[in-house]
Amino acid sequence: MLKKMLCVAVLFLGATVTEAAPSDLIELALTEVGTGSVEEMRKRIFSIPITVLGADFRWEAIERLPASIRQQRITSGRLLSRAEKILQPVLQLHKRTECVELFLYRNDSPRAVLWMGCVLILSDSLVALLYDAELTGIVAHELAHLYFMDAMAAAQKTNDERRMKVIELKCDAVAMLPLKLLEGDPTYYIRGVKRMANLMRNDSFFGRPVHCPIAVRVEDAPEHRGTSAVLATLHQVVGEMNIALPKVTQVSGG
Repeated sequence: MLKKMLCVAVLFLGATVTEAAPSDLIELALTEVGTGSVEEMRKRIFSIPITVLGADFRWEAIERLPASIRQQRITSGRLLSRAEKILQPVLQLHKRTECVELFLYRNDSPRAVLWMGCVLILSDSLVALLYDAELTGIVAHELAHLYFMDAMAAAQKTNDERRMKVIELKCDAVAMLPLKLLEGDPTYYIRGVKRMANLMRNDSFFGRPVHCPIAVRVEDAPEHRGTSAVLATLHQVVGEMNIALPKVTQVSGG
């Protein structure tokens, strides 16, 4: 099991999906995620079975992180408390409060990744720079990978970049459900994705690309009144949305 999960984690981090996704990939992602009311989507997606990993496995997963990351772990302070406060409600929605461990570390570039299916890695700069709802959406995207780990591993095994792109787009769509269920505005996720893209030196973790191009993810999003991108799922789920956002303030400390 450990070998399999490590393989899945490495495959996540190493996915190369740099070409623009054509509309058929977006439509496929929308079809696979499904439509309907928020409650219907919640029941359908959150009921997908996932592997539950114990504390011993999470400890070993952390030990398998590069030393350069482990040595920068933050174990106390305001930023850690803020990250925990944002993560817990999302985990509760997924009924996974005992399945994922938060790992906050020092890095000047915003980073977020689900490591080996059980450790949510966030950089302190990400937690400091994003507004709460934006960060909730980013966290929700990473947790969405829990439901598609086997599919991603299979796609990576055959080097099927088409499937990898679809899975990332599906995670984009799923990421906005928690925002709506927590009585927030799902369009904050769009804002968070954009801000991360602007702040990051490159769209990667461990120096390798992991996401579809930012233009594919947000250009035709609801704020542009588009209907072809995967984020158009929001039109079907929550209808027209107000995208006016409060001023984003940086949270200092760590």
